[in-house]
Amino acid sequence: MSDLSSYDISHELWREYEWIDPDTDNIRVYRIPNPKTLYLRPGGSTHRVLDTDGVAHCIPSVGRFGCVMRWKNPPECEPVKF
Repeated sequence: MSDLSSYDISHELWREYEWIDPDTDNIRVYRIPNPKTLYLRPGGSTHRVLDTDGVAHCIPSVGRFGCVMRWKNPPECEPVKF
C-alpha cells in the first residue's frame, strides 16, 4: 500500500468518532486512547489509526456514514497539529 500517507498524532491524548443512527437517533462513540499514527489513502472511504499498544483501528472517513471526530491534545500542545 504505497499510496498510504502517515501522520504522527502521538501528541493526542485520545481520539473519538461519533455516529448518529438516522433511524433511531442513537449515538455511538468509539474512543481510541493514546493514538500514535494516522494513515490516509487518497479517495479512500476509511482511514486507519495505530495506537501505542500496536492495535490498528479502521474507521470510516469523517463525513462518511454520518461520522464526526474529536480529539484532545494536552495543554502544552497546539489544538490542531500533524
